[in-house]
Amino acid sequence: MEGEVQGHYEASSEKKPQISGIEDLAYGSLSGMMGKFVEYPFDTVKVRLQTSETQVFSGTLDCLKQTWKHEGFHGFYRGLTSPLIGAMAENAIAFYAYNRIQSAIHAFSPSPKQSPLTLNQLFVCGALSGAICAFVISPVELIKCKLQVENVQGYGSSGISKPKFTGPFSVLTHLLKTQGLRGLYKGILPTVARETVGVGFWFGTYELVCRQLLQVQGKAQSKSELGATSIVLAGGCAGIGYNITSYPIDVVKSFIQTDDVRDAAAKQRPGILSTIKTIYARGGVPAFYRGLGITLLRAFPANAAMFMTYEYLSRLSVALR
Repeated sequence: MEGEVQGHYEASSEKKPQISGIEDLAYGSLSGMMGKFVEYPFDTVKVRLQTSETQVFSGTLDCLKQTWKHEGFHGFYRGLTSPLIGAMAENAIAFYAYNRIQSAIHAFSPSPKQSPLTLNQLFVCGALSGAICAFVISPVELIKCKLQVENVQGYGSSGISKPKFTGPFSVLTHLLKTQGLRGLYKGILPTVARETVGVGFWFGTYELVCRQLLQVQGKAQSKSELGATSIVLAGGCAGIGYNITSYPIDVVKSFIQTDDVRDAAAKQRPGILSTIKTIYARGGVPAFYRGLGITLLRAFPANAAMFMTYEYLSRLSVALR
């Protein structure tokens, strides 16, 4: 795979200007914000399908109809504040860590500094950045999932009951009061597993598609020369890669993080193995992929928006120097 780049995507042996770590953080943050606005309604439906009994929703369309019927447009964006902040922080750290880890590999590698990293090395860079991100986003996703699922418990009755939580801050204060800081990291192990696998494939798929497009186009020598259509395709495929590989882990994570909302009377909270058994009992292997359809539907445009935002802000920054 000739003509591909390290770090910030430059392919030729000529040394190119690279964006700083501060710019990485800023552009990653903005790309996360763009992606979250696009994907959040789909994410709400996904979490509700993952965690609800099959008699609550017959499928994706039924979940969409019932959410609109009971909560209207606002229902699809319930709990957005926390994950919006989390997405900005996650993407900022993901891009920053990804590029810094690449630089570290180059520093300790006997290969020439301008030599492109292999796809395996890039996957490792992505996986390590994902593991770091997990500790940032785990509390955010915990709050998000509780807010997304809470209202569902009243569906099918004469009317939905008054929510226990009024918003992200309400969930946060409740968790700190009842469980302390430890309560904010409920589900951290499956979150780390999901992000390590998922982000590894996220960046890995993006790099792979970009390399293939560079080979097909021939004239383009670096990612900075790929057009918007190519970036959209590579970014969308990256989102598909992330979700297909990490989805079963995400189901387990969501189930663990919402167990007290779904069954407040339960005396014992399930662990990872018992959660896997419970999910399997609900419908076998397909139960671990419930809601995958709408997740993939949102993954392409959301991740295309994220990579487009990051790439073009990076290019603009370099062009203005």
